[in-house]
Amino acid sequence: MNRVAAWYAVTVVTIVIVLFCALYQVGSCADAARGDGESVCTSGPAVGVPALWSIVVVGASVVAVAIWQIIRNTRRTHR
Repeated sequence: MNRVAAWYAVTVVTIVIVLFCALYQVGSCADAARGDGESVCTSGPAVGVPALWSIVVVGASVVAVAIWQIIRNTRRTHR
């Protein structure tokens, strides 16, 4: 049962890391000179969009393996 608890921990930590990377946003504004128009502001993930996609793909893979291990180890202990 210790292995199942460890895989649960891996799952939770991975989900927290992926959510943090996805939800932590940064923004920047390019201010226009007075009378020249409006400011232009942008925002996005702090790690960048390509890195965020990589983190999401790797995180989803880790969670999938962890869930598989949880199921496998749970079935073994019930036999």
